[in-house]
Amino acid sequence: MHAAGGIDPADPFFSVVTVSLNAVRTIEGTLASVEMQNAPFRIEHVCVDGGSTDGTRDLIDSWAAKSPRIHRIFEPDRGIFDAMNKGLGAARGEYVLFINADDFLVSPDVIARAMQGITARAPDNPGIVAGNVAMGKIGLRGVWRCRRTPRLISHVHGTGFFALHQGMLAQRALLQAVGGFDSRQRYAADVTQYYELEHMLKPLVRVVDMDIAFMQAGGNANSSWRAMWRGTKETYRYLGTRYGRARALGMVLAKTLQSVSEIRYGQPPHERWFAASVSANSRGSG
Repeated sequence: MHAAGGIDPADPFFSVVTVSLNAVRTIEGTLASVEMQNAPFRIEHVCVDGGSTDGTRDLIDSWAAKSPRIHRIFEPDRGIFDAMNKGLGAARGEYVLFINADDFLVSPDVIARAMQGITARAPDNPGIVAGNVAMGKIGLRGVWRCRRTPRLISHVHGTGFFALHQGMLAQRALLQAVGGFDSRQRYAADVTQYYELEHMLKPLVRVVDMDIAFMQAGGNANSSWRAMWRGTKETYRYLGTRYGRARALGMVLAKTLQSVSEIRYGQPPHERWFAASVSANSRGSG
C-alpha cells in the first residue's frame, strides 16, 4: 500500500542504476562498490542487462542471491540510453545515480557524504547534488581526467557547463519530468538531459567538491575521437533547437573548455579502493 502521493514509506531513499552488456570483465568492481555503501538510509541497486552472453548475468545473479539491494531487469533494449530509461522506470528512490558497468563508486561512504543533510521528501531538498568524477585506466600511469563539476552551475543556468551523470545524484521526479534520456541519441543523451533539466525545470543544484565515481576510460561516448565528435554533434543539434545556432555554438565551446580543463598526467586516484572492492567481490561472489 502506497502513502499519499504514491510514495511507499518502505521504498529506498536512493537508487543506483547500472546498465550492462557483456561487461563481465569490469562489472565486479561496480557491483562491489555499490554493495559496500554504508549509509543511514536505504539504497537499492537496479541492474539492467540487455542481453549479455559472456557471464555478466550470472555474475549479477550471484550478487543478487546475497544482496537484497539488487533488483534485476534482464531483457533486450534499443541501446544504452533505452536501458538507462528502463532502470529509471524501475527505480524507487527519491534520488537516482547512474553508474555504468565499467565505473565504480570511490569509497564506501561516498553516497552518504554527498547526501549529508538531505532528508527524505523534505521540501527544500536540492533537485541535483553534483560532484566530480575521475576518469582514466586503472593501473596505468598517463593521461587521466579530473572531471570537476563547475560551481557556476549552482547559480547560473544555460552556460554550457554541465554535471557528468556518474557524479549527478538527481531527484527521480525531475528526471521523469523531462522524459528520462533521449534514446534516439547514441552518445550525448546524458549531457542533453542535463541541459533539458536546466531549460525546463531550473532545479536547485548543490555542488559538492568531492569525487563520486571513477569512470574507466573507453566507454560509449569516450571510446574514440570519432565517438566524442559524434557526441558533440548531437549536443549541438539539441542546443541549436533550444537556443539557436549562435548560442548553441557558445555553449558547446564552454562544454569543450570544461573537458580540456580536466586533463591531468600521472597515476589516476582511487586505485587502492578499486583493489579493495575487487577483493571484496572475490569473497562475496564465490
